[in-house]
Amino acid sequence: MTYNEKHFEKDLNQHLNNRLQSLTVWQNHTLDFLIRYLLASNEKEQLPHCNAFLHILVKIRFNLESVGFLLPLMFDDYRYKTSVNLIYRSLVDDIINSYYLFCTIVLDDPDQHALDNELSILHKEYVLSVIKGIKADFEFEKFVDELKDAPHGHEINVEEEFKQANPDLVGIDGNWKKNQEIRATTHPILSKELNQGKSNIFISESKKLEFIRKRGVQTHHNIEALFKYLSQYQHFSPKAHDLLNSHIEFDINVYQRCLGELLMLLDQLMQFLELHQKAELKEEWDALAPLVFDSFSDK
Repeated sequence: MTYNEKHFEKDLNQHLNNRLQSLTVWQNHTLDFLIRYLLASNEKEQLPHCNAFLHILVKIRFNLESVGFLLPLMFDDYRYKTSVNLIYRSLVDDIINSYYLFCTIVLDDPDQHALDNELSILHKEYVLSVIKGIKADFEFEKFVDELKDAPHGHEINVEEEFKQANPDLVGIDGNWKKNQEIRATTHPILSKELNQGKSNIFISESKKLEFIRKRGVQTHHNIEALFKYLSQYQHFSPKAHDLLNSHIEFDINVYQRCLGELLMLLDQLMQFLELHQKAELKEEWDALAPLVFDSFSDK
């Protein structure tokens, strides 16, 4: 007897089985469209720095393919939603980043300074996180050497190594540039809306959503709701343990809305991405999107 058969009524399991089947069908159609979308960008020259959007879409593709391996497991055990939800959380985070970067594009700027600057800030965040990880690894190696009573090897100045590899992120004082410094060439209007004062902290999803809202993108409330729900599967709360063992009626709703947000993003990005046979791709989107949205009401 499976977990689902043991813990949930037959009628509920049949209902959720049908919904899972429908979700799987439309997720696969969405993934197939995403793959064709990415292939349509091959050998196309994009606006400066806009390849970043394609890189994000590749990451989304890999995550959706991983979800495809996990979804069938939920027919027998709904608890696999814990892993699926974490992957979908990453997908929503990628959508947030895409809209955040999309909102920095200035079409009459041939160099896309604002977009380039935000990409530099995201890269700086990545680099600083990597440095912390390497330093932590050094400390662990030192701990192991002490246990073995072995001499510890020469420790490189990892921060200096990364500064030399990323000179554009380092100020004349030798310190990592503040976000405000990196945004020196950003359009004044955007710079004001992106302003974090003199802060050099990680740009949170809340800050990104705030900027998206200021730029007039209307989907941010749904995106925020999806991100907040799925994030509960990353953070631990002893009171939320029962949530992990419950069925997936609401989770299926969340997955469907995530697919809808992805499709809406693909349509938005089509405005400025260079793609082969864009008109045909848009026609395909026009046919697919209503079917995916209609599937949300499956009972």
